[in-house]
Amino acid sequence: MKDYVKIEHLIDRFQEMLVAERNLSIQSTIAYRSDIIKFAKFKEDILETSRYDIEEYIEFQREAKMKQTSIMRNISAIRQFFAFLYDEKLISRNPAVDIKIKSKNKPIPKVLTEDEMLNLLSYFESKKSDARLKAMLHILYGAGLRVSELVCLTTDSVDLNKAIIIVNGKGNKERVIPLNDFAISAILEYIQINPDKIKNSKFLFPSIGKGGHITRQGFAKLLKRLAIDVGISTSKISPHIIRHAFATHLLNHGADLLSIQKLLGHKDISTTQIYTHVSNDKIKSLVEGNTNIKKLIVSS
Repeated sequence: MKDYVKIEHLIDRFQEMLVAERNLSIQSTIAYRSDIIKFAKFKEDILETSRYDIEEYIEFQREAKMKQTSIMRNISAIRQFFAFLYDEKLISRNPAVDIKIKSKNKPIPKVLTEDEMLNLLSYFESKKSDARLKAMLHILYGAGLRVSELVCLTTDSVDLNKAIIIVNGKGNKERVIPLNDFAISAILEYIQINPDKIKNSKFLFPSIGKGGHITRQGFAKLLKRLAIDVGISTSKISPHIIRHAFATHLLNHGADLLSIQKLLGHKDISTTQIYTHVSNDKIKSLVEGNTNIKKLIVSS
């Protein structure tokens, strides 16, 4: 394999990301690692992979009479691996973005309760030692960003006067998300404590690392330490779980599904449907029963 050492290093980093951000068990990450190694042997120039290559590999597995559950896990591993490569800017286009996982039973995502989120946010009222983590947590929960969007926020993307964040999400699609008063206050506190550090970087959360900003893995580790201090199981917390809590808690308080879809930046409402784990009947009533949905989206 061409430059196998480099590919193996990328797979190592991918496995570390799965543990830090996705809260997968060691056994699961080992299985995902094995799946990616097998794909790398099938497609030697893995950084040059096309959608056709992935589809060909899936067909190869089907012809080999592989179990459907194993194929689904392979597809999941491949999708997450190429999403990782894309987020790390190692590929310019994600070839797995439109590869679908066909499953009758979609798992319900984990979610923190509102009380648990309150405990996390309230922690900083007595501990004022980490203004950066406080600001990041308030933005993540208050705006429902993807962790890759959060860590890459630039100072220009945050407009405190208008109380908005401008996010460049998946597919280079821009969306505008309102900031609540708690997030604005936390950002101001963070900026006041770190004026020179922020002034000398284009990023809101700069770091001396290669990317110039705090990494996703670094932020995920800080969240786990916070969970330990607050008394929440580390298996219940990750950036992705807090994003899901944002959507679920909004829905619990009467927000409509299409508005949540817009805030999260989902292309397809079926993705939002999974996040909010509401029954199909409830979703139908929300969408069909609210005659003001279109007005709300157009005016926002």
